[in-house]
Amino acid sequence: MSLANNSITEVPVLTTENLILRAIDEKDLAGLFAIFSSEPVMKFMDVERFTNISEAAQMVTFFREKLSIGEGIRWAICLKDNDQLIGTCGFHHISPTHYKCEIGYDLLPAFWGKGIMTNALHAILQFGFEQMNFNRIEAIVDPVNTRSYALLDRLGFQREGLHRQSFFEKGRFVDVYIYSMLQGDYKNELHF
Repeated sequence: MSLANNSITEVPVLTTENLILRAIDEKDLAGLFAIFSSEPVMKFMDVERFTNISEAAQMVTFFREKLSIGEGIRWAICLKDNDQLIGTCGFHHISPTHYKCEIGYDLLPAFWGKGIMTNALHAILQFGFEQMNFNRIEAIVDPVNTRSYALLDRLGFQREGLHRQSFFEKGRFVDVYIYSMLQGDYKNELHF
């Protein structure tokens, strides 16, 4: 598998000590709806909260389409003892030309503060750098979203700067922090 020849045609299963990361499918509609209709989760997202489960079905289709054209890959985050989706994570805005992508993630609030997302992102970062051959993985974070940028700091991402009024979301302009991890950072950190 590599980014250069776009040979990833299905979402591989990744495992950690307590998690299984797998493809998102129709059995995950209720979980996706729970996440994307949650006010605490959606507070910092650039899309509106879901109001109908059909929006979750559209999201499954969207993730499949992005995978099929090589622009994204998204995993369901499940506890090992339960195949129920509790969050998602993955890469989007994949650029094979520039060997980079953007990372995204979300988790049901009941599972916040338990190290779940840290473990999940460790797994996909390893996959991204070692299997997809990314040189750069970026993250875009609302400066008010302290939990998200604390996670990135723990993982070894570097804050590169602030883009002022970079996005128009929910009726207002918002600033964003830009974070990145380079393949050299990943190899040098040896925290994976």
